[in-house]
Amino acid sequence: MATIRKATPQDATKINEITRKAFTLYADELQKGSRVKALEEPQSAVLDDIRAHNVFVAEEDGALLGSLRIKALSADLAYLYRFGVDPTIRNTGVGSDLLQAAIDDCRKAGFAAIALHTNAKYYTLARYYYGKQFYVHSTSTAKGYIRALFVKELDDRLFDISPAYYE
Repeated sequence: MATIRKATPQDATKINEITRKAFTLYADELQKGSRVKALEEPQSAVLDDIRAHNVFVAEEDGALLGSLRIKALSADLAYLYRFGVDPTIRNTGVGSDLLQAAIDDCRKAGFAAIALHTNAKYYTLARYYYGKQFYVHSTSTAKGYIRALFVKELDDRLFDISPAYYE
């Protein structure tokens, strides 16, 4: 069983590797010519995120299996990004454990909601987020494909979603 923990700078290389593997599959689901920034991200960006935001990893027997990142967009709104699991262990529950750790952390931090973007046409991924009680707030084609803004409300407080539009 995987252990979920906060990432350390020593994890950056492996996080970058897993992110590239996972987002290569994501890129395959996009329209031809669509750019996926996660595939171009340097290791220094991973280190910056570990230092400035909450980065979680799933680890088993010393091997990293997946990661995700959360940052505060406002006092009430968190943003989840670069969520990826090693493709060789997809559908084993590791991603769900990672996501639950992030949700729990956001609740503990007092956020009212979590937002994320994903390809609206990637049926399997959209269905996954619906199963975790996220809903589609809106869509955009600004990045060259139909991108959905998913939201999970953590309580019944009002929050401003607009900071997530620019992510």
